[in-house]
Amino acid sequence: MPWSYSVNTSLYFIHEKQRNAKEILLPTAKITDNEKSVVVLVIGESARSENFSLYGYKKDTNPLLSKVENLHHFKANSCATYTTAGVKCILEHTNSNELYEILPNYLYRNNVEVIWRTTNWGEPPVHIKKYETRDYLRPKCEGEDCDYDGVLLSGLKEEIKASNKNKILVILHTSTSHGPTYSKKYPPRFEKFKPVCNSVDLGKCTQTELMNAYDNTIVYTDYILNSIITDLTDLKEYNSTMLFVSDHGESLGEKNLYMHGVPKSLAPKQQYEIPFIVWVSDSNNQLKPANNTILSQNNVFHSVLNFLSIDSPIYDENMNIFKK
Repeated sequence: MPWSYSVNTSLYFIHEKQRNAKEILLPTAKITDNEKSVVVLVIGESARSENFSLYGYKKDTNPLLSKVENLHHFKANSCATYTTAGVKCILEHTNSNELYEILPNYLYRNNVEVIWRTTNWGEPPVHIKKYETRDYLRPKCEGEDCDYDGVLLSGLKEEIKASNKNKILVILHTSTSHGPTYSKKYPPRFEKFKPVCNSVDLGKCTQTELMNAYDNTIVYTDYILNSIITDLTDLKEYNSTMLFVSDHGESLGEKNLYMHGVPKSLAPKQQYEIPFIVWVSDSNNQLKPANNTILSQNNVFHSVLNFLSIDSPIYDENMNIFKK
């Protein structure tokens, strides 16, 4: 779209400025117990809650997650409608224009095992030892999923088990629902809804073709999240949780808009209403009632601190979703 050139040019320079900015370090934190705990945070890409059957969508895009016990989903809004700002907000303790120390850097500095796996880009600077890209993971991966976001799961359970630390944070930065070529973002066996749009010119596809291609990316997301839960369930010695939060939503032809990036003050809800899905291994580890509360991406930071029993002056109990 013509306007995207000017928007993304400005976003590029904003991202470069942040990359070169000096981070504001957070106060020192302390691990308060020796319980073996692991958090897997999955950062979604362009996933809008409107197309998840967990949120009431009429098509069955969550056939696996709909059967999982101890799974919760919350209404949530993204801080922005583009990746760099959305990911930054997920990883920071507050929504601001400053560059605060992000969650993986903060926990790594405070003696937590941190693993970052990515098929995407756009995150603030990450200062950890285990930063693993698609190129790093691909040679060790086997099977059809290795050419897609499934590569992020290759050997993950074994890497968690190999850690000598009691507190582990895994961040998986996916790219599954990023357009315009939605039909290229999932293995052929996940083409549940047909026919699909195969063109980069989304306006030339029918609404049905476009929606089917996008919905198939959500079906694949469902599979990836369920696979993570299965792996964590096998790690019986750990108290574990999985959080899935998207960086922003996506327009699929509504009001003649496609993809994302419209300034949030003008953006349709499809570009900022996002899924916030949580699974916990222990049914006794309950979550706070959702009621009509709409979560923000900043809830992630404080909830992870709580789950990993990390005491920090920056922690805000009001932003924590867990009862524990």
